[in-house]
Amino acid sequence: MKFDPYEFIAVAIPGALPTLTVSLLVPEVAAVIMANGVDLGSFGIFLIVSFVVGHVVQLVGNVIEQIEAFVTFGAIDMAVREERRPVHSEQWHRFCNHLAEASISGPAGITSKTWPGLRREVYARLSADGRTERIDMFNRTYGLCRGMVAGAAISAGVLLFFGDENGWKLSAMVVVFLALPLYVRMRRFSRYYFTETVSQFLSLGSDQSQPR
Repeated sequence: MKFDPYEFIAVAIPGALPTLTVSLLVPEVAAVIMANGVDLGSFGIFLIVSFVVGHVVQLVGNVIEQIEAFVTFGAIDMAVREERRPVHSEQWHRFCNHLAEASISGPAGITSKTWPGLRREVYARLSADGRTERIDMFNRTYGLCRGMVAGAAISAGVLLFFGDENGWKLSAMVVVFLALPLYVRMRRFSRYYFTETVSQFLSLGSDQSQPR
């Protein structure tokens, strides 16, 4: 079975943050995870728990994306709203022309409903040509940051619920010094993912149009 590095990078690592927070605050949880001290077996248990919790964390990450979309600040808005688009208008115009030439975009063009499917088809074309290495790298980092933002938000809630009278201070520190910086980085790599996809597809179209 082939192990997908994304499963570890963007699921288990973000899941480790709230798992560690709970284990530090709730003695009963710590007793289960660290029953025999820090050894290979207990680390394995911690890793398994983090992996399971990580999927819940990424569910919260999906909610974050839905909130972004609701306030027109999401990934789709970079494609359908010119003011959100991180590429030059001329480059975007050439990208749309390449989509039409490759028979990917139809008469409806690029809308919030058509863009997800168009993006997947563009990625499939790039993957077939071996051009997705940098796109995958940006996507993994984006997924990691999104998961860490969600994990930090969950950890802040845990600190408020299980913490002592200073729990709110620790919760605020987690939000200010962890969640917010990671959210800025998440947004940056979302832009990197978008611009790299556009650039690689334009490069693919240019290479195919050159005479051999």
